[in-house]
Amino acid sequence: MALNAGSAGRCAWPLLLLTGVALVLPFGWRAATIFGDCIGHGDGCAIGELTADGYYLEAAWNTLWLSALSALIGLLIGLGAAIALLRLPRMERPVTLLASLGANFSGVPLAVALLLLFGAQGVVTVSLQSMGLPPWIDLQGLGGLLLAYVCFQAPLAALLLIAPARMLDASLQDAAATLGAGPALYWRRVGLPLLLPSLVEVVGLLFANAAAAFATPFALSGTAAHVLAVRIASLVSGDIFAQPELSALLALILFAMLAAVLGLTRWLAARLRKGIA
Repeated sequence: MALNAGSAGRCAWPLLLLTGVALVLPFGWRAATIFGDCIGHGDGCAIGELTADGYYLEAAWNTLWLSALSALIGLLIGLGAAIALLRLPRMERPVTLLASLGANFSGVPLAVALLLLFGAQGVVTVSLQSMGLPPWIDLQGLGGLLLAYVCFQAPLAALLLIAPARMLDASLQDAAATLGAGPALYWRRVGLPLLLPSLVEVVGLLFANAAAAFATPFALSGTAAHVLAVRIASLVSGDIFAQPELSALLALILFAMLAAVLGLTRWLAARLRKGIA
């Protein structure tokens, strides 16, 4: 017998409660411990070390702008691919297969592939040097991280946008053309408003996907990768000595960043869908 909405909601409460406890208790406990230590020790606590210089705050800023920029670039590429499939529906199966591979092609395999192309002895770098040109990109810097992020963000965006793009069937554009609307007006008044809620949600997911990435920046630059995920891991393992309190504080900052972006995008997408309805 099919469950109604009320029964389904009641059945979901145990899972939601367990998930909430698993998320809230560890972060709440660590937050209380950090603030308790700061009350007792003053500037010698984790918050004092965080604000003593801009090193870890710079890592948070790098994580923020790298995640946001890679999400926007990946969104544009993925949106273009999803819209192109509307005119080439027979290509959807191979494109979906390749996008699935690309979305999961991260970490060590992606780092090795980029090093073979753009590393010090990579194919592209050697070809540019033979023509007397400087290297195209420094994989050890933030530009290299941005390139690596886009390599798995764009396929993931394409996968997530294929289904929403199907709402823009040819009949809508034909109807707009019958009423005298050109392509620019069609996309401004019909296409983008229909896709906008999905685009906002996909941006949030892509941001979280990049901000929480650890294997890719670590495989490219090791502990020199100046992003929060790598800094958290290095503080736990301790190249010289471990600092678990500071690592926990950085984890709380990353969690707050992800929760704020995901919550904001979900709320904005819901408002946009309500406006369309």
